[in-house]
Amino acid sequence: MSWIRARALVPLACLLGATLVAAAPSDAAAPAARTTEPGWARPLPSGTTQVVRTVSRHQYCDDVWCTVTQAWEKDAEGNWEKVREFRSTIASRGWGKRREGDYRSPGGVFRIKVTFTTSPDNPGEMPWRRRHPTSIVSSSAGSNYNTWLEVAGVTSGDRSSMRSGWVVDYNHVRLRPGVGPRPVPGRGSGIFYHTSKPGHRWAPTAGCTQVGNPKQLRWLLTWLRPEARPRVVQNR
Repeated sequence: MSWIRARALVPLACLLGATLVAAAPSDAAAPAARTTEPGWARPLPSGTTQVVRTVSRHQYCDDVWCTVTQAWEKDAEGNWEKVREFRSTIASRGWGKRREGDYRSPGGVFRIKVTFTTSPDNPGEMPWRRRHPTSIVSSSAGSNYNTWLEVAGVTSGDRSSMRSGWVVDYNHVRLRPGVGPRPVPGRGSGIFYHTSKPGHRWAPTAGCTQVGNPKQLRWLLTWLRPEARPRVVQNR
């Protein structure tokens, strides 16, 4: 989903208005779950040793957008260990993204295009870009579809829900106009992992994944390492 509505270049938050009132999970590490190769790990590149995995779970709520996000790490013996698990939410219509504006989140295996924060320094080790009030990813049809832009006059780029996170490499998202493979028009734009705004931790999104507790999203940013060739696994 995008940061701008088509034609008007109006910022579009990934958050919807609905909220769910429930207690957030603690920051305590989840019990380790070990296995040599879970089914979801089979499509991963051989060198990947870190995975952020989001799956449907009705542990905290029963709606279609209720999920958990897990941090998995592969050890030197080839065993996968779940090191943390956090409550999260996805799009209001669940999985199965096919087009712009369908209010669904994409399933599959994806790279992290770039991490971002609104702070002046990178909190972790991954490729990083500072997000400004003028920052958007465009959903407007044309050459800049699904492209990170700085747009004069935009002031919502540093809103609370977008103060930290990363850009999911969905539909050939571009970090600069014209650089990289062209996104497929209308397939969807601006898919992120992001945090929440106050009072809306467990709201559904328009296509992104929201890790509702900002401290937990921050932990993920500091945990990820480029040499681990991390991947995002959704709905697997």
